[in-house]
Amino acid sequence: MLNRNTIYLALPLLLSGCAAPLVGGIGAIGLSAVEDRGISGVASDQTLRVKLNYELSNELEDFSGIELTIYKGRVLFTGVAASERIKIHAVQLAQNVVGVKEIIDRMNVKGADGFSEYARDAWMTTKLKGILYTDEDIIAPNYLVKTFDKIIYIFGTAQTKEEMDAVMSYAFDVTGVRNVVNLMELRKQ
Repeated sequence: MLNRNTIYLALPLLLSGCAAPLVGGIGAIGLSAVEDRGISGVASDQTLRVKLNYELSNELEDFSGIELTIYKGRVLFTGVAASERIKIHAVQLAQNVVGVKEIIDRMNVKGADGFSEYARDAWMTTKLKGILYTDEDIIAPNYLVKTFDKIIYIFGTAQTKEEMDAVMSYAFDVTGVRNVVNLMELRKQ
């Protein structure tokens, strides 16, 4: 198990997504081993990300604003599609990729959001991740948090119903949150 002081020292890197490049991927592998889905689950999701990016880049003229969050084969589309047609086509392409279990489309169409909205959403994600990492009763690496358009999406595996409730409560307490979407599962006992 990770030492609390190690987590506190690594917290800024983990929250910013800089841990893997900084340590050549070793940090990401180590953190994946702690996660409930394990190294093979993380690798499977990364493989699925590569497949989806390949399909999107080959079939769409512009998918630069589309963001993918993948957890256990569940694909969350956020970001901004260049047009309604591209948004629909992206989802259709994903439906045909082997390994995709569920698609959650929360994309906007170009013109709906600006930089300040993205900065606000990033702050909300960072705020919640920070809270999760400081609560000793929550296994923070088990949660993948994505915020888009003031809505916090939480993937992960809660060890207990109480842990899931605490994560949800923390998310609803983040300043400015409009809604929280619970995409967590409860660990099978």
